[in-house]
Amino acid sequence: MSISKKNDKRCELNQMMADNDKFFASFGELDNAVYAEGAIPKKYKELTGLSISILSRCEECILYHLQGCLEQSCTKQEIVEAIKLGVIGGGSICYPSARYAFKLMKELEIL
Repeated sequence: MSISKKNDKRCELNQMMADNDKFFASFGELDNAVYAEGAIPKKYKELTGLSISILSRCEECILYHLQGCLEQSCTKQEIVEAIKLGVIGGGSICYPSARYAFKLMKELEIL
């Protein structure tokens, strides 16, 4: 599935959840608020989110935060270090997520 289709599907399903229960709408708003510019610059929040996504092995999250890193002009080296932090935090079980991140980096023309 293309990156565009993955994004569209995520948005569609998020909206369906939000339309059916206020919890999901509130959670989405909280997520947006936490990742907004603040005492910690948004760039660093996106890199942290990428590390956590690797650690938690969430493919949708990896894509979301890689795109956020691009929007915040993160360098390839910063992104790779964020991936390494996730792997070192979670161990070798996170390698498939790291491989997935590198695959997406190639598709997003970061590599």
